[in-house]
Amino acid sequence: MKDAMQKFSRSAIVAIKFMAVMGLFLAIAVIMQMDVMPSFIRSFGLLMKNMMDIMLNNLAIIFCISITASLAKKNKVEAAVLSVIVFLMFLAANNAWLASQNMLAKPGVQGLFGTGQNTVLGIQVVDMNVFLGMILGPITAYIFNKFGDKKFIDMLSIYGGPRFAFIVMIPVTLILAVLMCYIWPFVNHAINSTSSFIIATGAIGVFLYGFGNRFLIPTGLHHLLWMPFGFTAVGGTAEIGGKIYTGAINIFYAEMANAGSITTLDPSIRFAFFGFAKVFACIPIALALIHCANKNKRKEVEGLVLPGAFVGTVAGITEPLDFTFLFASPLLWFVHSILAGFSEAMLWQLGIRTFVKDGILDTFVSNSVINPAVSKIFLFILFGLIMSVVWYFVFVFLIKKFNLQTPGREEIVATSNDGAEINTSPNIGDNSSVSENKDIQYIIDGLGGPDNIDTVANCFTRLRVDVKDLAMVNEELIKKNSLEKGVVYSGKNVQIIIGMTVQSVKEKVCDNLGIE
Repeated sequence: MKDAMQKFSRSAIVAIKFMAVMGLFLAIAVIMQMDVMPSFIRSFGLLMKNMMDIMLNNLAIIFCISITASLAKKNKVEAAVLSVIVFLMFLAANNAWLASQNMLAKPGVQGLFGTGQNTVLGIQVVDMNVFLGMILGPITAYIFNKFGDKKFIDMLSIYGGPRFAFIVMIPVTLILAVLMCYIWPFVNHAINSTSSFIIATGAIGVFLYGFGNRFLIPTGLHHLLWMPFGFTAVGGTAEIGGKIYTGAINIFYAEMANAGSITTLDPSIRFAFFGFAKVFACIPIALALIHCANKNKRKEVEGLVLPGAFVGTVAGITEPLDFTFLFASPLLWFVHSILAGFSEAMLWQLGIRTFVKDGILDTFVSNSVINPAVSKIFLFILFGLIMSVVWYFVFVFLIKKFNLQTPGREEIVATSNDGAEINTSPNIGDNSSVSENKDIQYIIDGLGGPDNIDTVANCFTRLRVDVKDLAMVNEELIKKNSLEKGVVYSGKNVQIIIGMTVQSVKEKVCDNLGIE
């Protein structure tokens, strides 16, 4: 189940990566529409805003496509096309059943808000929001993988392959469309109750949410915690500009688009503080690691941790830094997670409402269009600087008090099965000029060779590979790759920490293997 959850989360990340760009240009569009701008700039700003709004208002189909294509093992183009067809069929069938059973809700003063129904692509259906894409995507991918290879005799060959998967999905979609008319109202009630309960816990709920988001990073399951709060009704529901939005991140983006009329940010902002540790903890942690390293190794440690700290602070990708100390000391990771949860709880208690999902760049752009009196961004910066000092001294104290073997302090020596010593110290200051092709070959050979590799994928910073036989994996060979920053296992899924260049590495591995 853990493997399935990880596959789902990394497939959903595909769409979320595009949303980061959407948020950037949505903020630019709002700035372009300010009264001080010339009329033609305001006109282009309005066009750009409408372009970003159409994505924000149709996330369900975007998630459906990205999840289906990501989970499809091959013929991903056909899988993506099938996902669009399935999504449209569901809308048509669901609407037709509601109409035939006199179940279509009548719009009130607030439109369809509160009726349990909504308009998707101009069709009134049961309001499943992003969940619709998150449900149809995996089902479509499963059917496609199971039936997409079926072959028939020449006369019927047109009905084989991906078309046969389409044939199977027709009754499956029809049944789902009818069932959801009766099932989803209860699910909606459960979601709303869960959301109300979490919100009622106040700062304690914010702490647990912030702690979990940070603590689960090594497992790759942190996406399954923040995504529902960010993009579904679990994180809250709000009416903005006459439209209904669900999820903390969606709600804030909608508030950005209507910044001129926003006098207070929706309470769901409490679930969009999880970038605080990215902005204010990376640099102090790196400085603490450098300070505690042996003097003769500090230069090497600087080369190891400072680039990761910079990427984490600016772009919000912290894994290159996280994995430099996580394995050396789980205690540091636990305390780091506690500090992250505490910081987010304090942001809420202090009345700070600054949106901080990723790094400095995203934080600055996103909050630039929000009135500082509303976001309390100056108080946010002050509190962040205070917590940076706390992070630094806590890490220095723990490392020295417990003599933790963080980078540059002591080598950790283990023995292999044949008794030979293996140096498992972090790869510090490796200046070898190994060719790019050699690096890729180290990865493939370390994973047991082409015949042992089942599927290859990636998230923001990790190359994720499903292998057939875990015993054939040679971690020491993988670590000869100059880009490698750590290896994590989850069943037969091997996760190689690469960093921001992981997409390029994944493509080169796939090219070498001759797979899509």
